[in-house]
Amino acid sequence: MPVSLLSQFDNELIDGLQFCAMTYALFEQIRSAENGSSRLRMRKTEVEKKLIEELLPICKYVQTKYRAGRFISVRWVNGSQQFDAEIVQAGAYVKQGCFPESAYLEATCVMHPNEYLSRELIDTRGGAFGLDGIRRLKNGQIESKPVIRRNHEFIQSYSKLVLKQIGKKVGKYPPETTLIVQCTLNTLYTPDEWEMLVAEVRGQLPEHQFREIFMYDSVTECSCSL
Repeated sequence: MPVSLLSQFDNELIDGLQFCAMTYALFEQIRSAENGSSRLRMRKTEVEKKLIEELLPICKYVQTKYRAGRFISVRWVNGSQQFDAEIVQAGAYVKQGCFPESAYLEATCVMHPNEYLSRELIDTRGGAFGLDGIRRLKNGQIESKPVIRRNHEFIQSYSKLVLKQIGKKVGKYPPETTLIVQCTLNTLYTPDEWEMLVAEVRGQLPEHQFREIFMYDSVTECSCSL
């Protein structure tokens, strides 16, 4: 999949809702192509990687925050700069000083260390057990065994991953940066379990310079601002 597919976004200021439409169109273009689902799952090229790990998280943020009085345009930049995208905002809330005219977005992903092995198993065998029971053997094969969950240990262990990833980002970005945390959870969460995770993370947040930390679950699309 040629990197040129990303050029329609690169350094172009695009209305936020149009940006979302373009991103979803690219997703469907890849998905409907030969081996498209596998390419999206394995993220072997820059196009799929940037789409899943940067463009789609930005879309989630924009669709959550875009509203009457807060119009958001996005300039995504494909490079090694200090942020993934610049946003330009307009509307009544911006004029009243509730939101800055210009700000930045940085997207990051949080997942279990075995998540990539699970994706490989799903891609090659069609399924896998829980993430804690997966490992790669010396012969290169992937072993997947069922494990028993006790109480809410899975929430506590995942919250540590989220906090560690946020900690890595502290102090690296310009003022008025929002950190978008895309969560690939370690199992399916009920709404109550998601709220428990949010409370765990919020209660242990390190000091940071971000204007906002926006966290969401990529499966249920539950979201929150920390």
